[in-house]
Formats: sequence, C-alpha cells, structure tokens
Amino acid sequence: MVRFISKIWHPNISSVTGAICLDILKDQWAAAMTLRTVLLSLQALLAAAEPDDPQDAVVANQYKQNPEMFKQTARLWSHVYAGAPISSPDYTRKIDKLCAMGFDKNAVIAALSSKSWDVETATELLLSN
Repeated sequence: MVRFISKIWHPNISSVTGAICLDILKDQWAAAMTLRTVLLSLQALLAAAEPDDPQDAVVANQYKQNPEMFKQTARLWSHVYAGAPISSPDYTRKIDKLCAMGFDKNAVIAALSSKSWDVETATELLLSN
C-alpha cells in the first residue's frame, strides 16, 4: 500500500489517513509497474489535482470553491507538517488563538482548514468533539 505519512492538504489524498486516490494504486495496478512509474504518477497527481474524483471531499470543495484559500491552506500544511517556510501569518495567528484555548494543534489545524479558516465555526467543531 502506498500512502503519505506526512499530512498533506490535497483533494486526492486523505487529510486524515494519507490514502491516495490514484487509479494505478487500485484497479489499474499491474505487477510490471516500477517504483519510478508510481512516483511519476504521484508527481503528476500532486501537480494536477482531480477535484471531481476526490479522496477528501472537504479539500476538493475548497479547491473548487476558493482556490486561493486552498493554496494558502496547502502551504500552511506544508509548513506545519513538512517544514516548508511559513506562508500565512494570518492563518498562524488563528491557530495560535485556538491553541491558547487549550485545543490540540493538529485538531485546530484540521478544524480551521475544514471550516474555511473561520475561527468561530472551527471553535464550534472543536467543542463538539
């Protein structure tokens, strides 16, 4: 099984499990496939998302409805989970605000990301869990 260990914000990858929605990893798999073929297919998927065949519907919806927010969210996830340079001080402030209320950072990031970075609705989600 191929999946992402680092969390990633992408329509075709589960933001929770890292599972990948890619045909060659499922019904199009062939024993003759090489690691190179798999990695090239993953690279192509990362570069050109398929939001109409998503693994993560929340991410796909944000990708289609608000592309700029999707890009900022993906950059933030890259910073937090993969060490990329910081990209959005506004998003970071929102994370810090909810973490100061005692919520777990990963839960805060997931809630804010899925609620379009609206602190109030993300707080409601966190309190309901």
